Parts: sequence; structure tokens; C-alpha cells
Amino acid sequence: MCKSVPLRIAAYMTIAVTWAGGAAPAHAAAAAANAAADTSFSADFVKTGLPLQQRVADTIPITGKLALDKRQTRIAAARVAGRLGRIFVFEGQSVHAGEPLAEIYSPDFISAENEFLLAKRFRDTLAADGSDAELRSDADITLRSAANKLKVLGAAPADIATLERRATIAEYLMVRAPISGVVTQRNVDPGGYLNVGDALMSLANLDTLWLFANTYDADYQYLKLGQLLAFETPSLPGERFSGQIAFIAPSIDPNTHTLPIRCDVPNRDFRLRPEMFVRGDLKVGERMALIVPKSAVIHIRDSDYVIVLDGKQFRRVPVRGHAIEANRYAITAGLSAQVPVVTDGTLLLNEMTGEE
Repeated sequence: MCKSVPLRIAAYMTIAVTWAGGAAPAHAAAAAANAAADTSFSADFVKTGLPLQQRVADTIPITGKLALDKRQTRIAAARVAGRLGRIFVFEGQSVHAGEPLAEIYSPDFISAENEFLLAKRFRDTLAADGSDAELRSDADITLRSAANKLKVLGAAPADIATLERRATIAEYLMVRAPISGVVTQRNVDPGGYLNVGDALMSLANLDTLWLFANTYDADYQYLKLGQLLAFETPSLPGERFSGQIAFIAPSIDPNTHTLPIRCDVPNRDFRLRPEMFVRGDLKVGERMALIVPKSAVIHIRDSDYVIVLDGKQFRRVPVRGHAIEANRYAITAGLSAQVPVVTDGTLLLNEMTGEE
């Protein structure tokens, strides 16, 4: 429970309803006058005011963390067993789709190249001496089969075209980037041996990120796909970003009893990075709110509070809401419009409650 501060501790206190534009409540002024004789504390700077009712965007406060968009991640894996030769790109480097990542020396690949060249020579020989059309057709099929085998092993169409033009084998198979993006992890060093299916590198396209967050029981009914989330991160102070809800979990998390959501966040300029913590507001509609100065709100751990004048005592009460401007705060739950709120001197009165 929140500890109350008796009004009598604030001798010589000037309680003025300055922010709301009205006069001090009669019961507050009278209580202050009666208390002035039996205390020695002066708090002339403490002011109270009635909150202002106003329609504002209805938002849900969200905290979460950015992550890679799993739809835009790929693994560059070995399609053939062999020894890793040179590596052309390393962690953190950007690559384009089809760009060489590394080279593999593989006897199986060399054997497949030789099969292709033999099939090509046979096809060319039949075409040159005017052999039977059926034989030439079979030779074409054999050549296409050899080319498909090279593709299965990881050769790009450009590699096969070069092999056909030069008629000499390439000693190394080029492992190429499956997508454009950034190398996020490398699993093998030069000289290491790779079996079929072994991961060589992981790549991610950072044009879009995912934002994972949890919402609470009272907010479940307001969540819908496509709702806009505006957020900021301590890593980039003063900058605002946005995303949209793309996924609402079908079940409640049994450990936290929260409902996970995921937002798609555009990241064209690559300012955002995976693992950044963020805090923002999810817009779910509009509602009436009680507007107070931000100076009236105390943020303690993950909760917000205001101090109200309740009869002859100041009392700290928890509220829910969000900032709507640099110096204003919209309270959506926890406060009545008829209760005066301390707008100046809030931090001092909070210390006097003896609670953190």
C-alpha cells in the first residue's frame, strides 16, 4: 500500500490550482490553513491541479526486443563433400545474391565436371558427322542430365556456361550467396572439411526486422493485426520508428501469462539492429483520458504513479497511461477527474512517503 502524507506537514504551503486554470479547492485551502501552526516544513512550490479531460489516441505501452526476420534469413550450406579453400567474405560483410562466399575442393564435383565435358564432346561429335536424329536427341538428354547434376552439387548457371565454353574443369566449386544481406555467422575456417548439408555461413537481409513483445490480460481485447506501433530505443535517443502487428500468438504464455505479439519493422536505412531493446505505444483506437503535466508523473520500475490530494492527505496512486507530447501525459486508468493532482513538487512528496 502507498503511504499517505498528512497535509499538516506542509506548513506555509501554497496550494494553487494553476495548471487546470481554477482556484484551489476549498477543502484543500482550509486544511492547509489549519495545519500551518503545528509543523516546520515549508513547501511553497507544491502545486495541485485538476486533470483535463481530452480525447486522445488509445495506446498500449509496449516493451520488447528486435530480432532478425526469419523469413529473410538463409544458410549457405555445402551441397557436396569437400575441403574448404578460400573464404571471400566474413562476419558483418554485406553480399549480393549470387556473389561468391567461399570455394570448395571436391572430387565429386570434379568428377561431375568431367562427365559434363564427355557428354558435350559426344553430343558435338554426333552433330558434326550427321548421325541419326534419335542418337543426337539422346546425346542432348545426356548433356542436360550432366548439367543438372552440376546444379544439384551447387554450380551456378554461369559456372556451367563457363565450363562449356572453356572445356576445362574448374578445380574449385564456388559457394554463392543465396540472398542479398549480411553475413551473421561463419561456421568453418579455411581448410576445414564439409559434409553434404553442413552449414558454411548464415546470412540475413536486414531490410525488415521483427519486434517481439508481450501484452497483458487487460489489453487482449484491443489487439488486431495491422495496428501501428510507434517506438524508440535507448540505442538511438530522440529517433522514432514504427511497425505493424503481423502476428498475435494463438495461446497465452504459461510462464508469464502474457500474450506474445510480433511486429514487422521496416529498416531500409539499417539504423536498427537485432537485439536492441525498444519501448513504444501500440495504437488501438481513441478514448477519453485525463491530461496532466509530465512533471506530475513518477516512473518507478515498470509502473507510473501520481500524487493526489485526498482530503487532508497526499496519497500516491498507480495510474496507467502514456506521454502524448514532450510535456504532457495522458492517464487512461487509475484516476478520477475530480481528484486534484500534484503538478509541481511531486518528487519531494514522493520521497516523504518513504517508498521507492
